[in-house]
Amino acid sequence: METRENVDWRTVVRFAEQEVLRPLLRALDIDAFVEIRHREEGTILSLEHGTESGRLIGRDGHTLAAIQYLVNLLVAKKFGVTRAVLIDCAGYRDRLKSSLDRIARDAARQAQRTGEPVTLEPMVAADRRLVHTALRDWHGIRTVSVDEDREAGTKRVQIAPVGDVPPAEPDETDGPPEPVPPAEE
Repeated sequence: METRENVDWRTVVRFAEQEVLRPLLRALDIDAFVEIRHREEGTILSLEHGTESGRLIGRDGHTLAAIQYLVNLLVAKKFGVTRAVLIDCAGYRDRLKSSLDRIARDAARQAQRTGEPVTLEPMVAADRRLVHTALRDWHGIRTVSVDEDREAGTKRVQIAPVGDVPPAEPDETDGPPEPVPPAEE
């Protein structure tokens, strides 16, 4: 990641945690433990606070996404870094990824079986990216984001069969898509 200056990545993460995230949590009157994790997809500031987890995540992860947006906005302003850190709470990101992977696979099988495109519910960019990534190597399927609500920043992912691909057989081991369970409150 490029920065305006040659800044050590630990400095960026420390700023995100101590100068942005912690004061934001104090302003929200939330006392959460912050754990820094480094993963393939990036640096994650993981919040843990059992009784406040649902409040931190918000409906469909919108509060968590807003906190992440604010943290990265201030990091970008100070260091010129975009998409610097991810914010998670109570393992929400892993549960969401797992759920979206299953939804994407089920929709791809349906598209291949029927020969018709399947359009998913509106999603924010990060969730759409997970769906596109889940089906990136799926033979005979293409994914495209189509406009839904520009003001809200949501689009729908359309999953469509391409080429001369035989219909997929239903996979009995995969049940119906599971919704992402809310964190315990």
